[in-house]
This record gives sequence, structure tokens and C-alpha cells, in this order.
Amino acid sequence: MDPSIFLQYSPPNGLPQESKLATYMNRSATTPTRSLNQALGKVSLESSPTSIKKILIGEFVPLNYFSPANILPDSPESSPPSTLAIPTSHPPQVHQENVGGTTYFYSTNADGLSGTGPQHPAAMAESCIGPGVVGPTAGASPYGQQMYPGTPTHMGPMTSKPGLASTFYMPETIRAEIYQRNDDIFLTTDLRQYPDLPENVEMYSELTPLEGAAPHAMATSFRATHRASAEHYALRRLHSFAGVPTKRLELWKQIDHPNIIRLHDVFTTKAFGDHSMMLVYDYHPACVTLMNKYLSGGGGGAVTDGNGAFHDPFSSDPDAPRPYTHQKNAMLRAVACGALLPEAVLWSLLVQLTAALRAIHTAGLACRSLDPTKVVMNGCRVRIAWCGVADALHPNTNDVGQAQQDDLTALGRLALALACRTIHCDNLPASMELVARTYSADLKNLILYLLSTSAARRSVTDLMPMIGARFYNQVEALERRADAFEEQLAREIDNGRLLRILIKLGIVNERPELNMDASWSETGDRYMLKLFRDYLFHSVSEDGRPWLDQAHIAHCLNQLDGGSIEKVELMSRDEQSVLVVSYAELKHCLEQAFEEVMQASAPLP
Repeated sequence: MDPSIFLQYSPPNGLPQESKLATYMNRSATTPTRSLNQALGKVSLESSPTSIKKILIGEFVPLNYFSPANILPDSPESSPPSTLAIPTSHPPQVHQENVGGTTYFYSTNADGLSGTGPQHPAAMAESCIGPGVVGPTAGASPYGQQMYPGTPTHMGPMTSKPGLASTFYMPETIRAEIYQRNDDIFLTTDLRQYPDLPENVEMYSELTPLEGAAPHAMATSFRATHRASAEHYALRRLHSFAGVPTKRLELWKQIDHPNIIRLHDVFTTKAFGDHSMMLVYDYHPACVTLMNKYLSGGGGGAVTDGNGAFHDPFSSDPDAPRPYTHQKNAMLRAVACGALLPEAVLWSLLVQLTAALRAIHTAGLACRSLDPTKVVMNGCRVRIAWCGVADALHPNTNDVGQAQQDDLTALGRLALALACRTIHCDNLPASMELVARTYSADLKNLILYLLSTSAARRSVTDLMPMIGARFYNQVEALERRADAFEEQLAREIDNGRLLRILIKLGIVNERPELNMDASWSETGDRYMLKLFRDYLFHSVSEDGRPWLDQAHIAHCLNQLDGGSIEKVELMSRDEQSVLVVSYAELKHCLEQAFEEVMQASAPLP
């Protein structure tokens, strides 16, 4: 950095000669720098002589400039941003002096603001990072934990809000997604619609149905709250089932995959009036099934029967409906109105589903329930739900290999249904013709491979060459999504600073008494804090109307929290006294007053 940009500090004119503030402000403000030419002159491409000690250059490690015991860092009056070395001497003491009705603050340290004198950058680096490690030492600020650097340039525009509004507000897409999850968590059950719902099921209470129950359904699902941990779980109830948990269910508990809803516990209960088995899963709020999102009334190509029930078009049941005319009309309407899914969306779903199947098959298990009603989406994430229910209902099925082949066939049916935007794809030639006209040959070959009935054994790992470079597109999309959330997290980190400042001000201001002193809050440093409170919240316009400006309040609180050297003019209520102080001085007064209250609140030994 060019040393010429560092200017010598010049004290303001007009200070009383009898004040010690003039001597206090005549401090050395030089910044240790080294010429770039001098540094480059010592660079050599030759091997190091044996007499020169080699220095290990480690990776950059973020530093914690403050002591863990302090909740908030000291003000710039006691620890300036220009010094990174950790002081080893006693902390500086700040005194106040009243000259001519004006209060001045100064430090008794011989070297001014800092507790240590100027140091060489190498010595500063060794004291901060440790011996033998070279890291950045210039230009860092000890108040970095309280500053927001702004949106990174690689993020680009993320919101439609103009100007500075995009800096202060979260993008509407992320906000809507989070609000939807919160709303889903706090939904309550109307007990008039579910009069038979038990109050407690073992250690779970506050049961809320997750789906409408059919008259003769064999399974229902609920959201419940664990009474000990207060965490939310999803319960799957198997009606009138007196089975015993098998070893496969224990294997399902060990599968932890981002595209599989994890099974936690299995138990039996009589809380519903029968002998039911309950399977406990992770609860992911605001999830929607692929059936409801893409195949059931959501798009132009969706076709359902009158009561909205889902029928398997590939079922061997002769009584199952096979509406060929409806299927053909649905596909034609989907093509005409452009309701077909983009190919990038289909590949994203297939990559995540194949990753889930790979984890299941590697564990020696089979999904057995891969259909649009058992696959849920939350944002861009796809998860397979209710895994292990088929193993609980059919514990004696030993042919896991054949079940894994059926999983691949079910994945092909699901991919074909999503590509055609209809579950009625029993006319395979017509459906594949639509896929061939609309999508790439790779997607067509993948679906044909999954639906093939050859005797050759298929494997989920064989799908990777067919997916090809599209796997990297999925990784890139996930990384960009992670960047977006990290950038929003950087805006929200430590966002309770202003609340802590307001809490301290509220504890100190207008306090009736402290240590038997009824005028404690009206004298000394506390009086300046009272005037600052009036300046912050009780300002009025020229005609006497209250002046409300939230930006002004937020700006002043941020300056106070950072200990800025910016000056602020405070006026008494009778308009007879005017004090000009810096935010750093106000912060020191606030910390000192709050510390007095903390000491007085400590219990007697």
C-alpha cells in the first residue's frame, strides 16, 4: 500500500491551553511500511544459502483480535485499528477533564491511544499468528467482526429491488422459501376434523396430519414434536400391523444421505385404538411430492381422475384404469402450451435420485417405493420419503437383488412420467416419441435403459456414463446456491449488535438509583448517555414535530457500536448546554456505566 496515503494527524485548533487534551492528541501516527522496491530487491530465484533460516509459510488463518472474555471489543480510544499486536501491558486508562464547561477525555499512556509502541510488520505478524508463520499484517481492522463488506462481485444481482434496497433486504425467493417453511412448522391441527387423534404417542405429542387420509388407508403420516428435545419429526403409522421390527429396519437407520429422509426409530403403539407400528423420520417442512408439483393439476399435461387418486399405469391389475385417450390428449396439450419440463430440471432430479439409489443399493437394501407420491421436493432438493415401510410390511422378502432391479425400472417410469408431464404413460411408443422429439438422445437412452426387460443385470453405477458432464452442471448449480446462502448469511451474522447496544442504553438511562445514589443516572458519564438517548429517539423538527428517521437511528447505533471518532453534538433539554463528543467516547462511557451496573448486580459473597 502506498505510504503517501497515510496523513499525519493534526489536532484541532481552539483547545484550551490549560487542557491536557492538546498534549494527548500530539501522538505519533506513523504507519510501519516497507518499500515495494526494497522487498522485491531481496527476492531471488536461487536456492537459499545454508546460513539462512527457512521460514515456513502457512495458509491464512482468520484471527480473533479480541479476548474471549469480552462480549464487545474495546473502543478505538483503547485499542486502535492500526495496531494488530496483542498488548501485553496494562490496559490504558481514560480520564476526563472539564474545562470551560466542556468535558475532554484523554489517556494516561505515554504513547497515546495504543497500549504498545509502533512495531515492525514482521514482529506484529509473529505476535498475532505465531513464530515461523508469515501472514497478512497491514490493512486489517480489529473491527472486522462488526463490518459488512458488501455483496461480492462474483454473486451478481440477486434481487429486483433498486438501489440500496437490495443491500438491506433478502431476495424474495429465499425469503418466501423460509417463510413457507416457518408457516408449515407452526401449523396446528383442527381437532374437530380429527376427533380420534391421540394427544400423545409414546414420547411424541402435538400430532398434525401431513396428508388427507383415505377411508381405508393402510398408512397415514403425521408431524409430531418430541416431548424431551422439542424437535419435530415425521411419523408414519402402519394401521393394524402387529409385526416386529426386522434387521433391515436397523440397516435403514444407518443410512444418512442428503437425498433420503432418514429413519430414526421404530416402535409399536396402541394409542390409536389398534396395534399400529410407528416409523419415525426426519421432518423437512414445506415439502411437496412430485405428484402434486408436476403431475397432479400443476401443469398443462397433468391428468387425474375425478377424485384425484393416483393409479399406476404399469399395474398388471386388469381393473386399473388405462385412459389411452386422456393420455394422448394430455401429452398433446403439454406440447401445445409449453408445459413440458426443461431438460435441465429433469437431469437435476435424475442425478439426485440416482445418488439416493446408489446409497441404498450399496447398503444392501432396496427402495421398493419409488413413485411420484413417495418422492418429495423442498426448494431444489429431492428426497425419497418413507424408506423402509415396504421392508416393515413384507419382512420375509429375501430377493433384494430383484428388488433393486425393480427400483431401476421404477426410476425409468418416474423419469418418463416427468418428461411427458402425465402419469398415464402406458402407450410406451407414443411416450418415447414425445421424449425423442423434445429432449436429447441421452435422456431418451437413459429412460430406455431403465425400462429395458433384458436378462442382463443392471446397476445404478451404469447410469453415470449416461449422465456424463451433466453431473458437473448439478454440482455447479449447488455451489452457486451455497454461495447465495453464504452471502445472505454474511449479511445476517451478528445482527444482534444493535439490540445489545439498546439493552445497555435501556439499563443505564433513567435508572432511579444505584448503590444508594439517586442521581447516578443524571451525573457524570451517564448524563451524556441520556443526552445521546434524546438525540437518538427524541429529536424534533423545526416546527416541533417528532422527527422519525429509522436510517438515522441505525446509523448512530452502528457508529456507537464501532466506536467511531466521528463527532456528535448533544444538547441538554433546557438548551443551555451543548456537548460535542465522539462516538468512541460515548461507547467508553456506556461500557463503564454498564460495568458499574454489572458489578452492583453481583450477589454478595
